[in-house]
Amino acid sequence: MPEQIITNKDRLKFYNENEYHFNWDKPIKKKKWTYRIFYPVVRLVCWVKFGNFEYHGCENLPKEGPVMICSNHVAGLDPIALTGILYKEHNMRTMYFMVKEEFFHVFYTKIPLLFLGGFPVKRGTADRDSLEYAFRVLNEGHCLLVFPEGTRDKTRSRPKVENAKAGVALIARETKANVVPMSVYRGPTVKGKKDKYVIRLGEVIPFEELGLGEKPKSKELKAATNLIMERIIELWDKDGQK
Repeated sequence: MPEQIITNKDRLKFYNENEYHFNWDKPIKKKKWTYRIFYPVVRLVCWVKFGNFEYHGCENLPKEGPVMICSNHVAGLDPIALTGILYKEHNMRTMYFMVKEEFFHVFYTKIPLLFLGGFPVKRGTADRDSLEYAFRVLNEGHCLLVFPEGTRDKTRSRPKVENAKAGVALIARETKANVVPMSVYRGPTVKGKKDKYVIRLGEVIPFEELGLGEKPKSKELKAATNLIMERIIELWDKDGQK
């Protein structure tokens, strides 16, 4: 089995070296009260961090039923910022999302992640537990956020099709979930000003449009992944190419 990729461990203060055990059997349920409590905190954190942040295309996210949101990733707060849409625009619809396991080894990131729907993934490995949990989220009618590129782009540059991993298509095939492409644009840092931060949600990509049969070949999985990434890039260009 490939060795787990661990990054930034030396930068995380109070890192707990002990093995982390996530409860993979716990019920997957709506978090209305959690969102109600955390929403003001989310708004405050986003305002302090970015100041100038915008949401576009909120109407494209279905208000119920299983759906997978696929997005590029430029900031650690990307999943947290999205809860603003789910709370304000979608009656506190619950979202779950994968997070690299290192963040569950420090209490100050683990606690909010558990409250807001994060679950760990061992990067660089075939983490079957994490995949099965993602399947459960969608099969039970909830919303799953996935980053096809698998990691955060610290350069904030235009997303690249070739960087996407086929795992996103695998999740779609296993659950027959529709996909909502999303772009996150974070403008260049200007001294004395807060970064511009824009979330755009695109139109739903029906599962049938992905062209995934019961036993798709690797080229079909790649084609579906490329289609999703191309829609993400189209959204990003609305801000990044100005």
